[in-house]
Amino acid sequence: MTLKDMSPLAHAHAWPTLPASPTRRQALRAAAAAALAAAWGPGRAQTAGPSTSPPAVMTRFAATAREASVLRIDSSTDTALFAPAIRDFQRLYPSVTVQYTDRQSLDIHARALALAGARGAAPAVDVAEAPDLLISSSPDLQTQLANDGYALSHQSPQTRELPEGAHWRREAFTLGADAVVMAYNPRLLNPALAPRTRGQLLALLRQSGSPLQGRIGTYDALRSGLGYLLATQDSRFDSTASVLLAAMGASKARLGDHIEPLLDRLEQGELALVYNVPASYALARMAGGSSLRVIVPEDYTLLTTRVALIPASARHPELARPFLDYLLSPQGQAVLARDTRLLPVRQAVAAARDGRALALPGQPGPLPAAEGAAPSGSAWRLLSPGLGLLVYLDPLKRQRFLQAWATSLGVPGAGHGAGER
Repeated sequence: MTLKDMSPLAHAHAWPTLPASPTRRQALRAAAAAALAAAWGPGRAQTAGPSTSPPAVMTRFAATAREASVLRIDSSTDTALFAPAIRDFQRLYPSVTVQYTDRQSLDIHARALALAGARGAAPAVDVAEAPDLLISSSPDLQTQLANDGYALSHQSPQTRELPEGAHWRREAFTLGADAVVMAYNPRLLNPALAPRTRGQLLALLRQSGSPLQGRIGTYDALRSGLGYLLATQDSRFDSTASVLLAAMGASKARLGDHIEPLLDRLEQGELALVYNVPASYALARMAGGSSLRVIVPEDYTLLTTRVALIPASARHPELARPFLDYLLSPQGQAVLARDTRLLPVRQAVAAARDGRALALPGQPGPLPAAEGAAPSGSAWRLLSPGLGLLVYLDPLKRQRFLQAWATSLGVPGAGHGAGER
């Protein structure tokens, strides 16, 4: 883990790239991935190389006034994207230093269980570093923590104004939603051929001389918490999900446990299309001048959520509560929509419930910088925290699902790893 101290003035407008050195665990994963790659034959899906998950990186946002307290946050949102919200919060609470650690969602979950003393949890975590707030892109794992008694309830004027579907038991709160889309490189895939539905994607994969042969990418559900969630929800809403996976496997799909390296390969021309992309990541690149294009599927569109909770192990819940209220306030929601490109929670819930159109954040129009007609209300699939997301967290069901996923995709040797998330 690396630690960066950010001066409140010197870095007010420039958020640095956070470097990370390879860990021993990554080296072991790299060796295992190399062995698997050597064993796989033609027509098999392949990982996009060794584990691409960055190690945890801690950033300290110093108080702008005399420091009185430290708020610790574990989050799966990139630090650079969340920094403006932290700085805006510190304008309201200038004596609070924020220690923000960017972690993978699986790591956030494992550490929370360890701090709670859960049976079978990972090795003990230093209590002095216990986070006061958890923010994760895996609403299923956050729901599980709350359901198992590892979250504190929070009620305030801000939480009482939230619509049903934006929270679970006043313990797990949706901060925003992210449309799950397809992204493609127009230099490698003619826009006229770009699929608007999963059925069209399947037909394109099966086409002789398909431009997607060896050039389609998606999440590795065996190694990514969000990838697993999206794969399970595809199987829930699409009766042909296994057929699509098989076609991806036959096309030698490239798998990754983090979306950024897959998008890097897409921009570099190694991939032509990436399936199941959180729109916020692609839109951020497009805002920076990337030529990538985004397709909002017309058959149905998953809306995954960013969920926050105050863990029962928090040392300073009194600091987490005002920050959570800030994130849920109109001011905080506007900052999140602008800088993280998340859909505001109230708009996402209304769209899924009432069939309202959604605008992708940072762009004008109903579905700007994106292709495909806006799905009807019945086609939005909001993955908000709740008991329905716990179905696939049952250990036996999880193992069976991942074995079926790996078999459909043509990934060998999934039997042991399928029991791990």
